[in-house]
Amino acid sequence: MLQGRRQGGFARIFQEAGKRTFGGAPYVGDGGGLLMCYGINDLGTTGPLGMTQTRGAFIHAMRAAISLWRAARVFDNTDTSIVYGAGFALVGNTAEWSFGSSTRNATSTGNATFTITLPADYDGSPVVICLDGQNGAGGTVTLTGSAGVTGTVSTSNIVPAGLLSRTKVVHRITNLTPANAGQTIVGTVTSLGAGGTVAFDAWWIEAKAAPPVIVCDIPRLATAGYGFYGGWSGSEAAKDADVVATNDAIKALAAEFDGMVQVADLDAALSKDPTLFVDGLHPNERGAAKCADAVLAAISRLQPTSGLGATASFNVPSPRIGGLARPRIQGGWYTAEARAEGPAYTPTIGDLWFIPLMITGARDVIVRLAISVSAAGSVSPTLRWGLYDDVGWTGQPQTLIQEATSGGVFTVPLATGLQQSPASGAGAIYLPLDPGLYWLAIKTITAGTGQTWRSLSGPVPCLPNVRLSDASLLVGAGFRFNQGTGALPGTAPTVSDYQVADEAPMMCAQVFVT
Repeated sequence: MLQGRRQGGFARIFQEAGKRTFGGAPYVGDGGGLLMCYGINDLGTTGPLGMTQTRGAFIHAMRAAISLWRAARVFDNTDTSIVYGAGFALVGNTAEWSFGSSTRNATSTGNATFTITLPADYDGSPVVICLDGQNGAGGTVTLTGSAGVTGTVSTSNIVPAGLLSRTKVVHRITNLTPANAGQTIVGTVTSLGAGGTVAFDAWWIEAKAAPPVIVCDIPRLATAGYGFYGGWSGSEAAKDADVVATNDAIKALAAEFDGMVQVADLDAALSKDPTLFVDGLHPNERGAAKCADAVLAAISRLQPTSGLGATASFNVPSPRIGGLARPRIQGGWYTAEARAEGPAYTPTIGDLWFIPLMITGARDVIVRLAISVSAAGSVSPTLRWGLYDDVGWTGQPQTLIQEATSGGVFTVPLATGLQQSPASGAGAIYLPLDPGLYWLAIKTITAGTGQTWRSLSGPVPCLPNVRLSDASLLVGAGFRFNQGTGALPGTAPTVSDYQVADEAPMMCAQVFVT
């Protein structure tokens, strides 16, 4: 439920699910199935700030994530389907907790309205309004409009006050029909707490025949497992009761949706049996097998909302990428798939480069990073490096998975060849990866003296190859920015053809196959 894409929660789904922001009826599901495994860390880490409120915030975040996954089309707050009163202002740089990169915020009730006009081809699918849930004073939005929608939505005190965070509050409208096409839904901020804000993020239309979503409940832990959460007070029985109450809330949440949302009962599968855990918290192989059985049982309970056939949504379009595997030799070193080695690159302070790396084997693990040095020099440069994901194969780096230099810079030795990150300890890296597109990243902190690195000459796959300004051929090996000398950004900057550059530093990853 915490904001921040690196947290891996609702913000990652909001930013990287790749939901469509264009297209019209029929509003059909897209993106394949979703398996949601969240929960115990929210209770164990943030629950001590207020278990009841934590549970409520968690359910708000889950509701938003499930609903967004079922969305057939999303209308960001900048879409022309929305008209704002003067009381709402555009606020940017919100990508750590919003669908796009902005929200519309109201800090007073004066003329604080948003008016949504349903599309002319609207087919009666569920309509969802998405607001920010605050960790303090928010406000109340009252719904009216020609579509006949009524009710209120509160955004106040959703997240425990001790957290510098927020979550999402979505309001699902499920009683509209095609006759409401072209009509309006009006949201009016009718009250605000002292210093409070109402932030409108987006609205969307869920698919009538939605893709499958499996929500895993939270297993109660074996005795030793609760010890990982020092702030979670009370007896083991009390902690068990917290988990059970949250699982009851998860089941009630799933019941808000149709039969394409099912709960996998991991709690029943593990049953606090210490022989099914490695350490009381993490399931061992046998425990994981029982969890998999619970997920399969949930899949068998899925109930399509339409007649069987092309629109049953059991197997909706998803971003599958296949056909060409990249085999990895055990312990081999790999870089982007370039045309050739380019001229030597001289480290430049603040240069931030991204180069693509495709992983097609489910057993691949990145164990070390390296830079290929062509001339040793006399003074060592320093760098930061890490790996970014690209879950939706968007063609640009998304969220920083791990920075190997998060504790400080890496000083490149004065020697030629592959200069590698540490095998263990500070600066080491160990990343089991799901198949997909990833981006190796490197930033020069100090340039050193005389050292040069090998570079890659494009074209490299996954990069734009036509320049927008003059339609000329664009040959590149990576994306290049200049971002100063700080840590790698948690979210990669937005790329365009202007950032495509050739002769990118030859950054490498060592891959082991487990």
